[in-house]
Amino acid sequence: MGAEPIRVIGTGGWSSAPRSRRRIGARILFGGLFGLLVGSPASAAAQEPPVGATVVDTIPLSDSVPDKPDPSAEPDSLANDTIYYNMPRVTGAAPASYATGIWEWDRDGIMASGANTLAELVQDVPGLITLLGGDYGTPAAMTAFGLGGAGYRVIRDGFELFPVAGGVVDLQRVGLGGISRVRLDRSLGQMQVELWSHEHEDGRPFSVVEAGTGDLDTNMFRGVYADPTALFGSMAVALERIDTRSRGKDEGGNRTGSWVRYQLHLKERAAVSFDYRRAGTQTKVADYFPTTGRTDLMVRAGLRVADGVVLEGYTGRSSYDVEGVQEGLTSPGGSRAQHGGRVGFERGGFWATGALRLFEGELPARSFDASGGFDRAGVGGVAGRYSQATWTEANTSSLGARAWVGPVAGVTLFGAYEAGEFGAPAGPLMEGPVAPPLLQPTGPVPGVLAVTDRTTLRVGGSFTGWGVTVAGAGLRAESDLALPLGTELDLGAPAVGGVSRKGVEAALVLPTMWTGLTLQGAYQFWDEEGPFVPRSVYRGSFEFHRIYKETENLEWWISVGVRGHDPMQTFVADDGSGMGGLATVPFFQNWYGRVQVRVVTVRLFFGWDNFTLRRNNQNFPERRLPYARSFFALRWDMWN
Repeated sequence: MGAEPIRVIGTGGWSSAPRSRRRIGARILFGGLFGLLVGSPASAAAQEPPVGATVVDTIPLSDSVPDKPDPSAEPDSLANDTIYYNMPRVTGAAPASYATGIWEWDRDGIMASGANTLAELVQDVPGLITLLGGDYGTPAAMTAFGLGGAGYRVIRDGFELFPVAGGVVDLQRVGLGGISRVRLDRSLGQMQVELWSHEHEDGRPFSVVEAGTGDLDTNMFRGVYADPTALFGSMAVALERIDTRSRGKDEGGNRTGSWVRYQLHLKERAAVSFDYRRAGTQTKVADYFPTTGRTDLMVRAGLRVADGVVLEGYTGRSSYDVEGVQEGLTSPGGSRAQHGGRVGFERGGFWATGALRLFEGELPARSFDASGGFDRAGVGGVAGRYSQATWTEANTSSLGARAWVGPVAGVTLFGAYEAGEFGAPAGPLMEGPVAPPLLQPTGPVPGVLAVTDRTTLRVGGSFTGWGVTVAGAGLRAESDLALPLGTELDLGAPAVGGVSRKGVEAALVLPTMWTGLTLQGAYQFWDEEGPFVPRSVYRGSFEFHRIYKETENLEWWISVGVRGHDPMQTFVADDGSGMGGLATVPFFQNWYGRVQVRVVTVRLFFGWDNFTLRRNNQNFPERRLPYARSFFALRWDMWN
């Protein structure tokens, strides 16, 4: 039986940190908003808008995805290179936009971002902070609005990557190899990341090769091969690896990943898929387990019952293994089975989805999610969701609703509300003295359940016209408990009391006198600090994107900007002395540059992180991040 769920109600629980001063260097870019001449109405009208999710835009204005070839005709009426099938997928969701708080990347967008990991892909989303324990190979997570344990869920092809150990999934063990689409719902109550594996777009074999090298002996490789007509079905494989010696003598590390999928198809109506994924990390940092790995096995079936109606079912198992554990400590490795099914409906602007998941063990034993809504371009839409989970000692449930109206004359109004309980398996969360870290024995563990009651509200509006976008929203977040992540980053840290916080966020996109060049910025401010809640979070950049020639065979992306936040309180892992708790890390600031050019299907990428050589960037005490890294990569997608 699991322990009694922890519920700590209070108005405080952490020591106050000194209020942050405005960082002059970081605000120079925002000062440029007024120093830069904005183009005339004529030139603004000629400004190229962001292209779908090809570039990680600060304010995505739509969720449009490029059309894919339609193989609905009979195979014998098609050329051989157009015969291909994909697994029927549950679709239907609120559109991606600043108003809905949803960001999306397609395969081109992932490649254009230059991201090597999921944490790098989402780091430019306004208000979101990636939590890194160091360089590649060390644990990674993310937060927004003060979310810790139970702060986000990761779902890949309907299969939830539930944390085998900890309160959230370690993002270092979520690979991008073979991923064709990523969707981030930046909800104030609980964020959700959805990943979709490669979909065939042509009947020919398809390959992607990405290779790069950079400072600190950094090397990267990611490759994908997909054949839509292999072995009487279709198959796809992917490999990825990135390694570095990092900044310190004993801080080198690497992460590797692999993916294999084989599918049998009944044309476009039904399919069965066999998936294998593994992601592993190695690090020399003494604070973390030296070698870890996560393996996910899944068998999935999809059926298109009718036009716009899809059923899915799956069964799978997730395993977590650790090597090189110090003598006297028990490995936290183990495995859990998962079984589930989903249904999706989409027609005429209406959509609805439902998902039931059954887990081996007690954390939780069962979860249910339902969502639905309506959306019509130029009018607006509504969306709602309900989630419920059954744990050993408690049942948790939450609901959320959002609505948006417009754009009407360029104006969009929006609002979102979320309330409920969110549970997370974690270390020994308790009030008072902290016990030694919880190290799990092999197999499912009845650990400790922590439940936080959270209520959030986001209301705002945006205006788009003449190439200019201005948006803002008021924020309110109330919680009775602030949870640590429960991972290696803060294992054993106690939960603390939550507070009611009010904040505002704003975002801006301005065209310039040069075609293709925009100035983008985002800012978030809170009236009170707290765990994972700095007083302000900001981002700003000059973004250039243009496609040349009638053939569109030449494309340029250039980005120069800054992302950062004021000093932040983070949870500190217990070293066994019972001293886990909270600590404040200094303000974070990273000036970066990215240049990428595409010639037909070959992309040359150059990136430079922290080019001001700031040496004190850290998300956790004494875990300083690399002070600078330049990186060069070649990315090439090929048919046949």
